[in-house]
Amino acid sequence: MTDTYDKRIQLGASRRRLEDARALRDKKRWSGAMYLGGYAIECSLKSLICYEEGRINNFKETRSFKKGLQGSDLHNLTKLLECLASLQRTISLDRTNSYKEAWNTITSLWRNDELRYSDKLGDEKDSRRFLEAVEKLHQFILEKQGESS
Repeated sequence: MTDTYDKRIQLGASRRRLEDARALRDKKRWSGAMYLGGYAIECSLKSLICYEEGRINNFKETRSFKKGLQGSDLHNLTKLLECLASLQRTISLDRTNSYKEAWNTITSLWRNDELRYSDKLGDEKDSRRFLEAVEKLHQFILEKQGESS
């Protein structure tokens, strides 16, 4: 069985969920696209935590995990960002505000439980804005760890 806490698995999952989100967007499945786009960010943040904590290969080995970032907090983007001081700093000091705007868009619209169980197609405008923010931040997060999207 694959260890889903492995950094490489998280990186791969972040890329695949972004591809899935794009495919759903193209099929006008707005809520599903947002749901999977949020997971792309979640997985990329977990892999960045591994990278920044000393190029650790498994999320379970990180200080963040050992200090209690577990359970439902593993899906909380704000809690994950709290483990990444350098990314917080970059977002807050970004003179163009593009990363801050992307982060704010993502965290204001990604409500994973609500999206997971939604029986609605969702809102096209919100979904497109959300996925643009996801693509911008995802690329940046991967670049910070020497990866490309």
